[in-house]
Amino acid sequence: MSWEALAENNEASNKNAVKTETLAEIQEQQTAPVQAVSKMEAWLVGEPTTAETEGVSSSEFISSFPGIASEMEAQAHPPEIAPSSTFLAFVGHEGNGKTGLAMDAHVHKHPNGLAIVLDHDNGGLSCKQAHYGDSRDFRIFSPWVMQQEDRTAYNYLASYNRAMDIGKFAVEYAERQAEPGYEGQLLKTFIVTGVDQYDEMCINCMKIYDLDMKATDAVEASHAKLNQEIGWNWSIRSTRFKQLTAICQKLNRLGVDVYWETHLKPDDGLLSHDGFKIVWEKSANKDLFQIVWVKSKPVRNNDGALTGETRYTAEFYKSKTNPNLLNQERLYFVTKKGEDAQWYGLPELRDGVI
Repeated sequence: MSWEALAENNEASNKNAVKTETLAEIQEQQTAPVQAVSKMEAWLVGEPTTAETEGVSSSEFISSFPGIASEMEAQAHPPEIAPSSTFLAFVGHEGNGKTGLAMDAHVHKHPNGLAIVLDHDNGGLSCKQAHYGDSRDFRIFSPWVMQQEDRTAYNYLASYNRAMDIGKFAVEYAERQAEPGYEGQLLKTFIVTGVDQYDEMCINCMKIYDLDMKATDAVEASHAKLNQEIGWNWSIRSTRFKQLTAICQKLNRLGVDVYWETHLKPDDGLLSHDGFKIVWEKSANKDLFQIVWVKSKPVRNNDGALTGETRYTAEFYKSKTNPNLLNQERLYFVTKKGEDAQWYGLPELRDGVI
């Protein structure tokens, strides 16, 4: 073969090699997008895909929100702490046994359980001393902080902060008792007495500290001239009030029953009941799961004369968790002149079927 023919054969071979390599590259480029689409479709429908990132060997889907994904998985199993659906308020006039009903519910539903009482009106202290003596099951905390340097007895801001600290301590306690190895007494109930006084505390904090009215104490903040000139920003008061609600809702999630107690004032408005209105911030009406309206009624004979007997009844004014109780009444207490009082409590609370 001549040198010219050999050169022509080499040139033809080189051209064929280039064509073959180009065809392989084209085929690879055509299949790569198809593989990518297949992986994307598998990810969208939740099918496992092989992790290609260096150092990751798992074939499971990895969420961008690991905290929420962990909660999602945990809710597929029975909870370690059963939440409580008892967020109940007793409303009524003074001396009708509201705090007594809350304490009675606790001792029957949770024998040997611990109850923390945020005691605004000393109702918790007096009830414990009268009926439970030296029981370790009730721990009473007053939120009020006295002051010496002013003409008013209470430092309202310090008192509000202490009320928040007591509530946060209860949350901390409930979280700690859920930890492995805990052997102390279990917190089962949180009671707040005198919610109307707590609301008044929030209002005074608004007037003295939250508004630019230059009032130095509660007396000056209540002055008529300042009230007319400044006006109130009630959303501040509402925000302060709602902090206690948030603490109580957290306690519910941690398995703690919550009871409030408050009083009434005369009113014929839309939110009134039997000519009276509940004294608290209005958001409580929707935040609470249950509201029990307590009342007393003297018993008369056929001639209309008083017999000396008084009957105390509880009406389930709101019952979000058990509609069968809505508007039902229960007799829980009877007093009669010359005879021992008869206390029955509320079976629905004692048995936990609220």
